[in-house]
Amino acid sequence: MDAITVYNVPSQPPKWDSLGIFYVTYVAVWTAIVAPGMAFCLCNRHIPALRMRSLPLAFSGLVLLHLYWCMGQFVYPIGATMPVVVAYEVEYFIMGLWFPLGIALFHAANLKFLKVAELQKQFESTSPSVKSRVGQGRNVPQMTWMARLRAMDRDKKTFVLIGVGMVFQVILTIGMWAACRKYHPGFGIAGTEIKGESLQEQAINLGRGWEWWPSVVWQFVWTWMVAPFLIWSAWDIRDTLGWRMQTIGACISGLHATPMFLVASYSSVFYTSGINTYFPPSQWIHLNTMFIEIFTVFVPAYQIIKHWRAQRLVAAAKWDSSSHATTISIRPQSKASKSSAVELIDRDASVKNLQSGDRLLTMSALTRVLNEHPAPLQDFSARKDFSGENIAFLTRLARWKDLTLIVERKKAYNAALRLYIDFVSPRDADFPLNLSSNQLKALEDIFETQTRAICGETSVEPALPFFDPPRTATSSSLSKTAGCLHYEGDVPEGFHRGVFDDAKQHVENLVLTNTWPKFVREMQERRRESVDSERSAGSDGSARTVVSRITKFIAGLR
Repeated sequence: MDAITVYNVPSQPPKWDSLGIFYVTYVAVWTAIVAPGMAFCLCNRHIPALRMRSLPLAFSGLVLLHLYWCMGQFVYPIGATMPVVVAYEVEYFIMGLWFPLGIALFHAANLKFLKVAELQKQFESTSPSVKSRVGQGRNVPQMTWMARLRAMDRDKKTFVLIGVGMVFQVILTIGMWAACRKYHPGFGIAGTEIKGESLQEQAINLGRGWEWWPSVVWQFVWTWMVAPFLIWSAWDIRDTLGWRMQTIGACISGLHATPMFLVASYSSVFYTSGINTYFPPSQWIHLNTMFIEIFTVFVPAYQIIKHWRAQRLVAAAKWDSSSHATTISIRPQSKASKSSAVELIDRDASVKNLQSGDRLLTMSALTRVLNEHPAPLQDFSARKDFSGENIAFLTRLARWKDLTLIVERKKAYNAALRLYIDFVSPRDADFPLNLSSNQLKALEDIFETQTRAICGETSVEPALPFFDPPRTATSSSLSKTAGCLHYEGDVPEGFHRGVFDDAKQHVENLVLTNTWPKFVREMQERRRESVDSERSAGSDGSARTVVSRITKFIAGLR
């Protein structure tokens, strides 16, 4: 009778004990929570807080990671029902393909967060790119692929490197499986046969070996090289969208995965004690997958709920400047400060809780700030809300309308064309305005043909905006208009001074329901901190005075 080996060991029935039932129930419940959450986010991806998140890219990686997670939960209840070698082959290919590809897509989406934060700096009030636009157009001469690679910025090279690495990992995984005889004794490289005398030793040997190391290297690269880089780069970014928390949380939660996977795979204690029987080594990686799903799905879902709440507050707010306890004050420039500021000013000293900020959530309050001093709001939207294009568009549109009163029609059209290129065109703008399809179509009818005539064709595919890596600051839309020629043809008949009015109203509503409530809330918090610090300073001063008097009294007694 032949000895029992991993190649002829009979299959076992599934383990439907309490732990096996728990794992299956766990998969069903968690999948039933995550899947609707992803659908909820995708259905609301037009909301500004989600629009720039590259959800299809991140969720594509999340699907691969979740499938790998599901497989890990099924190892205990039904893993033994398969032939041993087949079970390890399934784990090998899923760990070698699904996990690296999934984590690569996820981190590719995370890298966009850093690029968005960098590109939004062009919309700050002090950014030179807003005032003097020196750049280059979109017409790029034909170059070899090597020249194109050298001409790419760091971020595009990173995306290319990720793509090449994914292809290399697929080829390497298949090639190493074909070369390893332990999975198929009939062919492969000599010396790669299964090792071990007992069945347990052979099973352990199947889960170890050089063929597993590429997957381990990928884990190490993502969790201990890319993730710390993302944490370091995102640490000082204070956004209002939860993107920083999402990125840092997902990265920190994966730092344990690779070390614990290696310890569980190569330490005999985990086998002899039975830990790996009930909690397989891959479960240490799956813990990270759960945290990634929490931060990637439920943080954006929470942002959607916050957006709906802000919309309700704006709808309920009523503006009455004669009766409000709190209003807006525009503090002019002073010698000590180079810029003015927007403040909340008390009209009633009895106001203690500073809850009147909701009364400022009106269009009239927003319009006053935009007209009198938009710089603080513009800086806030660019640095924290990543929606600086909205405020920049509104301020430049106001200047353009003033310009149309004193210049001829052709010059007014060229200035409007630059507004379209910088803020509206999905093929040219770094951050196209979030307009409806009808509004965009109306503007394209007036400007798109002329834009292509002076700027040339672009390589950006407007139908796939979520997959387009952000462009560099040197080629940003605010500077590329300088490289476009002036339009010398006929001005379209549909062009008039109010051509952007529908877009303006739409963008103002977006700002009112998204950026403006956050800006008002920050002003409230600053004002509250200022009041608390003044009270604290007053209390400290009074305490010092009392102590001084007591000290003098005691000294007099002596």
